[in-house]
Formats: sequence, structure tokens, C-alpha cells
Amino acid sequence: MAIIESDFIKITFQHGDPAEVGVNGCRIEDVIDAIVEKLLDFQGRDLACEENATALYHLDLAREALLLRRRRRENQGLIGKRSKHKAD
Repeated sequence: MAIIESDFIKITFQHGDPAEVGVNGCRIEDVIDAIVEKLLDFQGRDLACEENATALYHLDLAREALLLRRRRRENQGLIGKRSKHKAD
């Protein structure tokens, strides 16, 4: 199990294929989604700023990259396997 922990945060990442071992943690995408939600909250009130907008833009790019990775792994039959996928 992969756990990242510091004074104010603890993240438990999924270990193994959820279809085989069940859900035992979150995905990287879940962490990004939580950060995006917090920044959108800031942007919706008096804490809106250009830097938050830039961070949101880059987090969206990160989500798109991870979605592309997942699609490639699905197309190559590698979901749930610890094998490297081939890039197009």
C-alpha cells in the first residue's frame, strides 16, 4: 500500500486492481479532483486570483494526461497489470 503522510495530510493510494483486491485507496485523479474543488471554491469568492486560475489550468492538463494514460492502458489490455504501456 502506498501512503503519503505529513503533519496535516495522509493519502492512501490504491494498491492493486480494484476488481481483484477491492478499493483500498484513492487514485492520483482523486487527489487532483480534491485540489481542484478547493481552488474552485477560492475562485468563487474573495480569494479569486490569476495564480489560482493558472493552477487550475495545469491541474486540468494533469487530469487530461492521466486520462490519456488510462485509455492507452485500456486499449493495450494493461489495466490492473504492472506493465508499462506503449506510447503512440
